[in-house]
Amino acid sequence: MQRLTRKEMINAMETDDAGYDGRFWVGVLSTGIYCLPSCKAKLPLIKNVKFFFSREEAIAAGLRGCLRCRSAYFPDMRPQWLKIVFQHMKKNTTERIDERAVAELADVDITTVRRYFKTHYKTTPLAFHRKLRLARAKRLLETGADYLTAAYECGFESASGFRDAFEREFGTTPGRYQTVRK
Repeated sequence: MQRLTRKEMINAMETDDAGYDGRFWVGVLSTGIYCLPSCKAKLPLIKNVKFFFSREEAIAAGLRGCLRCRSAYFPDMRPQWLKIVFQHMKKNTTERIDERAVAELADVDITTVRRYFKTHYKTTPLAFHRKLRLARAKRLLETGADYLTAAYECGFESASGFRDAFEREFGTTPGRYQTVRK
């Protein structure tokens, strides 16, 4: 891969171009922070910027990762609270979860959780959890559980609600799914 020119790096930084993330880091000497080119923080003065081709170079220069763009965690940019939320969702596939309880568990505002799920998973936290519950129900059906057992063990309060959700998710009803599997 060819080396980037200073002009290219300045342009990438000024346009918040995520396509350059990981190809170089932006060191802001006046603040002691290094960022990704896509960082949404206020642009620094160019005279205070030094470009680095690795995170290690930036750290060796005495800079720390930006809290806004989470440059220290690139490429795993997921927030710390997400792991807690996923563990909670996976552990609780036998019942519906409450969004506010999830936000409280993650110690972030519910709008932050919703926004993250919408942006990165194109769904809401509750819909994401419903998919996990439906996947569990499908596994139960595959192991011989009957339709109602699968529905109630996965937190669905009515057979018709379970049937509708299952059909939307998998394109077939639970009954047809079991019949085809036999």
